[in-house]
Amino acid sequence: MKVALIGHASVLVETEEAVCLMDPVFFDPFEEGTVVSCSQRCVHVDRLPAADLLVISHRHPDHFDLRSIARAPRTADVIIPADPLIAYALKRLGFAHIHPVEPMAPIHGETFELYPTRSEARTVREFGMVFKDRSGVFWNQVDAPLSDETIAAVRDRFGRIDLLFAMYASQNFEFLESRATAFPWDTHRRNLETVLRIDPRVVVPASAGFRFCGDRAWLNAFLFPTSRERFKTDLGRIGFRGAVSMANPGDAFAIENGGVMHAPGASALVRLIADDTDRIAFDPTAPVPELVDPNLDGRSSAVLESAVAAFASDGLFAYARTASRQGDRAAAQYMARGASYGLVVVFPGGERQGYRIDFAGGDVRLRTDASAAAAADVVHRIAASALVDWSECRRSFFYVRAYSRRHQASYALSAAGSDVRLHPRPLPDLVLHYVVNVAPRSRFAAKDAVDREIERLALDVSATT
Repeated sequence: MKVALIGHASVLVETEEAVCLMDPVFFDPFEEGTVVSCSQRCVHVDRLPAADLLVISHRHPDHFDLRSIARAPRTADVIIPADPLIAYALKRLGFAHIHPVEPMAPIHGETFELYPTRSEARTVREFGMVFKDRSGVFWNQVDAPLSDETIAAVRDRFGRIDLLFAMYASQNFEFLESRATAFPWDTHRRNLETVLRIDPRVVVPASAGFRFCGDRAWLNAFLFPTSRERFKTDLGRIGFRGAVSMANPGDAFAIENGGVMHAPGASALVRLIADDTDRIAFDPTAPVPELVDPNLDGRSSAVLESAVAAFASDGLFAYARTASRQGDRAAAQYMARGASYGLVVVFPGGERQGYRIDFAGGDVRLRTDASAAAAADVVHRIAASALVDWSECRRSFFYVRAYSRRHQASYALSAAGSDVRLHPRPLPDLVLHYVVNVAPRSRFAAKDAVDREIERLALDVSATT
């Protein structure tokens, strides 16, 4: 078996019977233009062998990249989780053999086996994948946290894993919400523990090969607290008996009779431009720049102001006023606590507009005041163009999050004599809840995004033919 790292989570697996392409992402930047491969690479798509199998682990855009998927042959058998959005997109692209599968259900060829492994994450339908043929076993964990039961089931079925691409990065995406910069101790512990329990012959710290780019590059100092080198060092400190290999795009692994050979730069499909992983060095003391609006589409201030005002009053406030009395889970929590929610919108020229929704005394009131909004129990500060794009379903939160800053100071407070008790009582973010679950066409937002991307792909193809 041969395994080539294309970059980030993308791998090409060649068994003696089939060519398997998993989570292809060939072009930089990706994830709506927000990130690029790290280490930096160039993918020679014209050298891609015809894939017999295409595996998509989940719908997050750094794994489910339609522009790259469109380069796979439509005759390939496509293995996906039971996610209707992924199936819909593949059908629109013209794939004829789409197979939604459940985790822990084997997929057999004549001389190979695929075994999707269950994820303990509950926010998205996803799986990792074990590849086995007569030469050995490769497990691509991808983004799927593993239970002891899943690990035991894989070990019982396959024996010792030859090559494991393991979760390691402990990506600190909580920073985007709370600005928390603490090292993610528990996540790092779990990732190390997972490797010990799987006990592979060779482990590669994997599925975290990207960095933010452009005006979002400042995020790199905060979001990647665990380096590959730290992960390798810590595995040694806790007695891991296998080998740890650092893999860059273009590296290949050959598995044969219990041996794993690592050949840096051996894949003809990918050329490594630079190992620039130093650009994601963790530095929680780095400066956080002022939030500004990039306004990529060049909308006028009048257009943005009108759209924001309509969102805040006709959308968010109208929802809050009626939903708090109709059993809506998010708004009802604010009403029960008499809490306040603040939306602060930053416009391209630096001007700010604030909207504060107060839930008190059985009533819901809206105040238009930036200072009052900034002092609410929960505050969401966001760039105007990002809010408009997001609310109109033109961009997803994967793009918006770099232009969105949130915090809250919601707690229960009581006193018994001179003893004071204070307990954090987090509240849901109302803008996030409204845009994702309530706003007009919110239930179709992901489908609409797929349709727009496929239409763009069709236009790009027609322009070059």
